[in-house]
Amino acid sequence: MDSREKVFAELRKNNVRITKQRRAIIDVLEDKHLTIQEIYSELKNRGFNNLGTVYNNIDFLLEHKIVTQIFINGKKHYDLTIDEKSHNADSHIHVTCKVNNNIIEINNSSIFDEIKANPIFKDFKISKLQLVVEGVCEHFEKDTCKKDGKCFISTLGKVRN
Repeated sequence: MDSREKVFAELRKNNVRITKQRRAIIDVLEDKHLTIQEIYSELKNRGFNNLGTVYNNIDFLLEHKIVTQIFINGKKHYDLTIDEKSHNADSHIHVTCKVNNNIIEINNSSIFDEIKANPIFKDFKISKLQLVVEGVCEHFEKDTCKKDGKCFISTLGKVRN
């Protein structure tokens, strides 16, 4: 049983339904970071036309740590956390290029360990830590980056939209 089915089985055990729209949202978010409007647009193509239901289901998926919410370039994005080896809902690093909006995820537990070990947190138990690193390459050419996809951050990890 894959990790997605394990999560679904655990929810069913607690009498929580995995509706068609919840599954569709999960499918839409696979390998993507999308805003609510982008999710809604994708779902409309699949025959789901109620924006309010999208919001309600996103809230459900957030509550159950199936997705996580991140702010990238000033907008809320949603990211699938199940089936994802590089992170979970509570430990997350995203790097985003402000030139072409590429987003990558980095799995580097030593960064989290270093933050948690900082003396400022000695009497504080950290339960959630998400980092969003935004910037531009030191020597970028805006037109080349956007057109050719030669973004430096793509060398750091898996590029996702």
